[in-house]
Amino acid sequence: MGPTGCGKSSLLDLLADRKDRQGFEGEILLNGQIRTQNYKYHVGYVVQDDIVSGNLTVKENIMFSANVRLSTEYSTIEKSKTVDDVIVQLGLEKCADTVVGTEFKRGVSGGERKRTNIGMELVLSPRILFLDEPTTGLDSSMARSVMECLQKLSRTGRKLLFNLNRFYFIE
Repeated sequence: MGPTGCGKSSLLDLLADRKDRQGFEGEILLNGQIRTQNYKYHVGYVVQDDIVSGNLTVKENIMFSANVRLSTEYSTIEKSKTVDDVIVQLGLEKCADTVVGTEFKRGVSGGERKRTNIGMELVLSPRILFLDEPTTGLDSSMARSVMECLQKLSRTGRKLLFNLNRFYFIE
């Protein structure tokens, strides 16, 4: 947690192995061990700015991520079940068939949009899920709903690591 520009996102990028370590010293360990070469394939990363298609529904966005990123060893039925499970985990059942929306087309709420973005990573069943300022751009009510969702996910045993620039969500 910290103010804008203090390096929160850079630290998260280093931990998630998304940033070249050139110019940085030290080692990053996972459970006391040096990370393996394929570490980055076992983590999910939700970027600060949502990456969703506003013309697709919530379910279609998550299914698109599953189709593009899951192994071809998964059948269409398995992918669909995984997507449905993620939708339930994130409390998106009521809006699953609603278009996400664009600046010109009304769609889901900001919190539902953010949870859709999270779902696009969760569908991969990452060992660790990194989230870069998951409440940025949301009003306090929507931000609280996203944080409550993350809290529920952490209670299921998922490992979450995120940064915030607003401290009033931390209890």
